[in-house]
Amino acid sequence: MSIFSSIASAAHTFAAWAEKELTALSGKAPAIEQVTASVLKYAGPALQTVVTAEAGAPAGAIVGKVIADAQAGLTAASGLVYDFGATPSVGSVVASVQTNLASLLSAGHVTNANSVATVTKVVNELGALTAAVTPAA
Repeated sequence: MSIFSSIASAAHTFAAWAEKELTALSGKAPAIEQVTASVLKYAGPALQTVVTAEAGAPAGAIVGKVIADAQAGLTAASGLVYDFGATPSVGSVVASVQTNLASLLSAGHVTNANSVATVTKVVNELGALTAAVTPAA
């Protein structure tokens, strides 16, 4: 049974794609740790594109700080997964990053349309990941 079977919107997420690719490579359903690691590796560089695009914007410094904090949280979550597997701590760290990024959007600090789409995509990916990690833990 897939870890994303209970997530209706997961069909078009990076996490679902990573699960499919890892399944093809390993010949069996991947562990939650593998999917989590893939999503976290994807989110960090995706967010870096936002920092670059928003650097000259009026709120560029705020965006850069929030994204740097998010990347640090993603690195911590990745380390937790590597050392301890899917734990409640991973879910809470990822959920916290998701909330901070969503707040960045709702405050209107991200102005570039591509950046808004990127942050929205990462927020959705992290939401799918949190939903997958929480029951697994």
